[in-house]
Amino acid sequence: MFNWFKKKKSNPESEFQSESSKSYDFKWYEIGEGNPFNKKVLDIRSYTGTMLAFTKEKKVAEKYNAMRQSNGEYLINQQILNSVDSTTDLKYPHNGDELNGIVFKADSMDCKWDIYAFENTFYFSRSWNGDLTYKAKFKIDSDSIEITEIEHSNEIEQNMALSDIHYLIKTHALNQPIPHNVPSELKTEMEIAQWSFSKFGNRAYYATYENTFDTVVTLKK
Repeated sequence: MFNWFKKKKSNPESEFQSESSKSYDFKWYEIGEGNPFNKKVLDIRSYTGTMLAFTKEKKVAEKYNAMRQSNGEYLINQQILNSVDSTTDLKYPHNGDELNGIVFKADSMDCKWDIYAFENTFYFSRSWNGDLTYKAKFKIDSDSIEITEIEHSNEIEQNMALSDIHYLIKTHALNQPIPHNVPSELKTEMEIAQWSFSKFGNRAYYATYENTFDTVVTLKK
C-alpha cells in the first residue's frame, strides 16, 4: 500500500510550488455543515491546485508528449506483471452508448492518468510513461455501466486498487469530485498532500482515511 511513496523517491518528475503560493491552507472537515461529503475529509486543494509537475529528463518529456498523441490501442495486448484479478460490482450512471477509445486524457503533466476503453475493458495508464496500472472489465446497460472484474499488480492491495479505479471513474471520467482514500500510515497533512499529488496530480481534491465507495455528495440548495 505504501508503494507510491517508494516509487516517488526514484521518480524522474520534479514537483514545484508555484510562485504565487507561499503557504498551504489544509483543513479537516468533520461530517456536517460546510462539508458536502458523508466522510471526514482533508481539503488539500491549496497544494494540489498550485503544484507544477515537470521533468528535467529529455526522454521522460518525449515519452509524455508521445503519449498525448496516442489513442491507447497499444494497451490492448499489454500485460500487468504479477497481476491478480478481483471481482466487483461498481456501478455508474451511463446513457447506454458503447465506449471505444479515449475516455480521459491528461492535459498537462500535473494530471497523472489516462483512461481508455476497448472491447468492454477500461485501461488505466500513467500519463507520464504510459505504463498500464489497472484493467477493468465492464458491461453496459441502458442506464448504467458496471465494472465486474479488475486486474492489478499483486503489489497493490485489492481494496486500494478498487478505491483507485472508483476514484478515477468518478473524478476523471465523470468529472464528479469525491474524496480519495489515503493509507493510514500517512500522518501529517503535508504527507497526505504530497502522496495525493504524486498519485492523482491536480485532480486530488479531498483526502480521507475512510472507505469511499458509499460517498454521498450533498450540494447546497
